[in-house]
Amino acid sequence: MHPWLQALRHDLVKRALWPARDLRDAGGRDSAALRRGLTQLTDAEGMPVTAQQLFAQMRREAPPGAACEPFAAALHDAVAQLDAPWPAPLRAVLALEDAFDALARSIPQER
Repeated sequence: MHPWLQALRHDLVKRALWPARDLRDAGGRDSAALRRGLTQLTDAEGMPVTAQQLFAQMRREAPPGAACEPFAAALHDAVAQLDAPWPAPLRAVLALEDAFDALARSIPQER
């Protein structure tokens, strides 16, 4: 996996998906946990950022060919759905996994 994708997965995607997966698997309804996974992250300098801010920063270093726009749209949707009735917030955050996978497929494999 490209190092940029590894960093994106570690610093942003996992932070959002872990609470969402836990809620899905346990049948929970904790929008605050989903919100924390999208709003309480840290950037490379250790400064607090939202997932959208972090992706905007990381996107500047995206490898050539990376189809970032669909992931950015999924991220925007996840944030926008946080105040929607349940289970819309959960579905929107879980959709980040498919969006990340599509982004990963858009980046040519290093040889």
